[in-house]
Amino acid sequence: MAESTRSNNNYLKYHDVKIGKDVVVGHGAIIYPNVVIGDNTFIGPYSILGEPTGSFYGEAEGCAEKHDFKKTIIGANTVIRSHSVIYENVEIGEEFQSGHRITIRENTRIGINCSVGTLSDIQDNVKLGNFVRVHSNVFMGQYTVIEDYAWIYPYVALTNDRYPPVYNPHGVTIKKYAVVSTSSVIMPGVVVGENALVGAHSVVTKNVDAEMLVLGNPARAKCNVRDIRDENDNQIYPWKDHIKEYRGYPWQTK
Repeated sequence: MAESTRSNNNYLKYHDVKIGKDVVVGHGAIIYPNVVIGDNTFIGPYSILGEPTGSFYGEAEGCAEKHDFKKTIIGANTVIRSHSVIYENVEIGEEFQSGHRITIRENTRIGINCSVGTLSDIQDNVKLGNFVRVHSNVFMGQYTVIEDYAWIYPYVALTNDRYPPVYNPHGVTIKKYAVVSTSSVIMPGVVVGENALVGAHSVVTKNVDAEMLVLGNPARAKCNVRDIRDENDNQIYPWKDHIKEYRGYPWQTK
């Protein structure tokens, strides 16, 4: 992979870093060892790629040389905005977009054409499918799984600890095309079914069936999403069948 950065070189790059063509690296960024950056990618100012895990900080002087950095892969055509931190042993697919000040912890895998909004915190061992949309200020606990085309709106918390602080982790699973609305809390181990809709400010303590609208605290099933109508009495769910704005989904044409 040929290195061809467009920057003022006021950033720190360690050894064993591979940078693709037409990559922009912003002022003050840090790129740790064993990071691979795909072509046509933008790395915002003061971002950190390949941030080492905790053992790094307990090692002696010269820790950067002694630490066994796991590979971090940033796909082509990606935009990572300023002050973002992406840990080592993370794989991010092509066409990724971030907001500012996001954190993505180790052993996380993200598919193609995903986005993660400003101030979102993705813990370790999380899996995001393709075309996943995560808005701002979202928290994802360890072992969260989000399948293709799901939407997670602002201030959602996907929890994982059933008996805090004893720590007995069970990650949340969000199935394809599901939507979790703003300020909702999904409790550990809960599965939100395909095409389901979680209403705003809900606390979801039980699994949600496919194509079901749930609301409240605790959340209760209200109706099938196909029964929801807009102000003009038009059916709007499942959203995949009714989305009009072009968003680059495989089934859409301009």
